Amino acid sequence: MSANIGNITGREAFIGNIASRLGRKAPAAVAPEHPFRGAPDFYKEIERTTDEKIELFTDNWTALTGKVLVVDEAEANEKIGAWLQEVAAELKVTQVSRWENEGLIGLGLDEALSASGITVVPWKQAAAAAEAALPLDDDAESSSNWSKRSELLQRTERCQMGIIWPDYAVANTSTLVLQCSPEHGRSVSLLTDILFAVFRADQLVTRMGEAFGHVTKGKSDARQYPSSLNLITGPSRSADIENDLTIGIHGPGKVYAVIIK
Repeated sequence: MSANIGNITGREAFIGNIASRLGRKAPAAVAPEHPFRGAPDFYKEIERTTDEKIELFTDNWTALTGKVLVVDEAEANEKIGAWLQEVAAELKVTQVSRWENEGLIGLGLDEALSASGITVVPWKQAAAAAEAALPLDDDAESSSNWSKRSELLQRTERCQMGIIWPDYAVANTSTLVLQCSPEHGRSVSLLTDILFAVFRADQLVTRMGEAFGHVTKGKSDARQYPSSLNLITGPSRSADIENDLTIGIHGPGKVYAVIIK
């Protein structure tokens, strides 16, 4: 039997077979109604206090094996720097990639890391030439694929930890929402083995839809959007067809979150 390109053949028989296997005499004559679009109203109407959102995010993040530190703003510099030094020492971190973010810079994390002998690579093109303390490996540089990468990317690939300041955090799913930009490279959160995220409590939203609403607000043209929107919910997880779970294969395997109240 020849088939005409662009024409569907055997559709009725195919649907009829599915209906039969479901124990139905025949396919439904009318498509089922879909009166609701998106989240139901009762879900969208749920309101949580800041403390409730912090608690919910913490419970979900730690359930995914992540670790959380909640600090008051007055103590943020001291406590976050100390925790970062502790984590870096425990995981034997020697090089860190960091978003070029005013919030992170203001916390003095670079100074805390430098005091522990850890090199910081800010995600900005000008930093690549200045980071002479991170010499490139001659063998790696001779590789044709490697040599095509920017110097900043090469240096970031050598970092064990990435430090970011997400745009939003979703309490219901403990998801970090990251908008990519020239100062906020996605490689910082994807190439490193360890993710260290810092954000304010007022950046927490209850539902994913709220975060998307903030991202799309005021935008009328595709060019106004970031080149990518990364959603990070705990450590990277991947499973093959036999459901063998692997941690950290497509991103960081260890994740830390700091919430500033």
